[in-house]
Amino acid sequence: MELTKEEVVRHLEQAEQAYVVQQVHKLEQHISAIQENFDVFSNSDTSVYIRYYRLYMRFLGLFKEVDVSAMNTYLEALEAEGVVEASDYECICSYYKQCPQEIYEKALMAFSYNENLHLHYALKLNEERRFGEAIEVLRYVLECYPESTEVRFLLSEIQREYLDDLCISEEEVPVNKLLNLASATHNISVLKGLNLDPRLTQAEQYHTQIQLAIWQNRSVEVRDQWRAEWKHLKLEDRTRILLADYAKAFMIYDMVAEVLVYPETPEFPEENYSDFSAYKSYMAALVNAGWQRAQHQYYLIGKSCYFYSNDLKKMAYCLQQGLTLNPKNPLLIELKGKFFFYQGDYQEAAKAFHAAFNNGLSATDYLQTLMDLNDRVRNNEGILQVVNQFHLRHWPNAKSTCFKGFALAKLGHDAQALAVLNEGIEGYNQNSFHAWMYYWRAILHKRNKNYDLFFQDIEREVQFYKEGSSDYCNSMNLSMEVLFEMADYEKSYNYASYCHEQGKLDPELYPVLQWLCFYNFKENPEGVRAASEGDLVPNPQTFIDYRNNGLVYWIIGNETAAAESLVLAAQNASDAGVYYKLAFIAARAAFDNTLSLNIYDELKARVPEDRTWEVDYPYPDLLLKANRYKEATAAQINLIASYPYRAFFDFPKDINYLAGALKRSAKEAGNLKDYIRYSAMFLSKESPWEIDLKEHQEITEDFYKEELFLRHNLLQTASHLEEPLEELEISALENIKSHFITTYFA
Repeated sequence: MELTKEEVVRHLEQAEQAYVVQQVHKLEQHISAIQENFDVFSNSDTSVYIRYYRLYMRFLGLFKEVDVSAMNTYLEALEAEGVVEASDYECICSYYKQCPQEIYEKALMAFSYNENLHLHYALKLNEERRFGEAIEVLRYVLECYPESTEVRFLLSEIQREYLDDLCISEEEVPVNKLLNLASATHNISVLKGLNLDPRLTQAEQYHTQIQLAIWQNRSVEVRDQWRAEWKHLKLEDRTRILLADYAKAFMIYDMVAEVLVYPETPEFPEENYSDFSAYKSYMAALVNAGWQRAQHQYYLIGKSCYFYSNDLKKMAYCLQQGLTLNPKNPLLIELKGKFFFYQGDYQEAAKAFHAAFNNGLSATDYLQTLMDLNDRVRNNEGILQVVNQFHLRHWPNAKSTCFKGFALAKLGHDAQALAVLNEGIEGYNQNSFHAWMYYWRAILHKRNKNYDLFFQDIEREVQFYKEGSSDYCNSMNLSMEVLFEMADYEKSYNYASYCHEQGKLDPELYPVLQWLCFYNFKENPEGVRAASEGDLVPNPQTFIDYRNNGLVYWIIGNETAAAESLVLAAQNASDAGVYYKLAFIAARAAFDNTLSLNIYDELKARVPEDRTWEVDYPYPDLLLKANRYKEATAAQINLIASYPYRAFFDFPKDINYLAGALKRSAKEAGNLKDYIRYSAMFLSKESPWEIDLKEHQEITEDFYKEELFLRHNLLQTASHLEEPLEELEISALENIKSHFITTYFA
């Protein structure tokens, strides 16, 4: 059936759509319809011809038996029209087992920076066992596109295959070729063999020996050998870069700074070639120009500045030179972000990190960098968002788990944070992030007052640090603060003194050390000055301000001001009970009964679970002094009910404060029944006071005159006191004794 031109164009459009979605059967139907009616087009319909040629060439590639010769016919038609594109060459060159050499030569010279064309050519060369040429092509691609991971993997695979091929060759192989391949593939066995090869130059021998050392020894041994031996040798640039890369991998940035110097300026070859032989020479020249190598050296020196020397001027120079060579180098752009990050310019740092990602920085590195950035700006919600994005793309690792854990902890999601940190500590091999995880788990134990677990985790954490280091003392400062809040003042003083001796006592804890010395009657450690009014924070706003002002007021003798400031500290503290109790002690030391009662009432209302015997015990007496007798009695009974064993068994017998307080409050309240009861109880002390005996004796004379045994006991006890009995009392005692004899013992 004959079709109109418009109908054929519609078939062409539908065929193009079928090709995109790989619907081969439909594509065949449309192609057949077009071929049967293609003569409806005239020579002037160039655009239709081009579309059809391009489509049919791709259509031929969909069959199992690829007809490269037929595809080339259509490719030549596109070349004749002057409309051939890189994708047209990619289509035919992707069939590298069938595609002839001459097509690749045309394609590569026409599109010298096309990654896919060069990759297909390398696969062809590898298929034909032209390993050396394939390696040169892939090195060229990586020089142009260093972020191409696929190419890097293929290069390593071909290098291994080439090395294996050379090792079994019966012909003599140039020693430098073996060394280059063994170095690139980290082939220890070949390197060991080359180590004894007399054909190596002195520099090549050093390169071989150093490689063997770094692949077989511990990092600390490598650094020591560098400083003792290798740094005095005349090493090749590639050996120095090898050592610098090794040092960077182990975060030994002081060694990076010692190994590398600024690179020479690369010399780029002219893009001037008329045949494929000249193009191959151009590729080799570009690879050996040192463009990527120079960028890499600037990057390594810059990272050493960031992590080791803090030489921002040198770092800025490395960034300027490196980015001049390649403004789109993602690693240098990321380092530029770290340059701003170090200086606290987080907005510019974020821009640089985003630009690095857009230019090829891996999602893993990008997201992990954003974790650091959000941590620095204290955006804990942002950290969680980044971690979630990271976990969508990557298995969780120690860093992402650590950041998630402490972000949850900072947001107050303690149960979730504890679960994440437990998983991280148990699920990964020990590394530097475990120190953070132990630290933040310890913080959670502190909040939950699990002090034994707190100190266990601190002990595990500090094993990652050198004793006396900043990180070590940071944890000692935290432990000192916890011991202070536990009221273990002796241990707290010891920890604080240690940090002070190291010159690393947290300035916010300085007043705490001063107070510990004052409260424990200890001399100030050397260098710790006496507290004065000058140590007070003029306009306190934070918990730390109020706590420290409270302690300083206490030291200089203004206990009332100390108590008031410590109350404000308690109102802003995560552990309010600690500071209410300290405020209560300070208020009592100031003999300010009203303030003491107010503090106790606030403590009982806000943190009743933090009440202790030491706090509850003075409370009834404060109520008595305030003439609140009924409340005093109720408080005293509540005290005994709350601490019954402490009240009846552990409390010192020679004081018996409880009964005395109950007796006084009952008397003042006019409760005669309770007054008599607690007066009798009060006499149970080992050495009752004379006035108390006399007082109870009067009670018996007035209300229990018939209770002869009670009267006898009271009079008999009173007869042994220093003050003699009155005549009437002597007579009464004698009469009672006579009555007992005649009544009970006659």
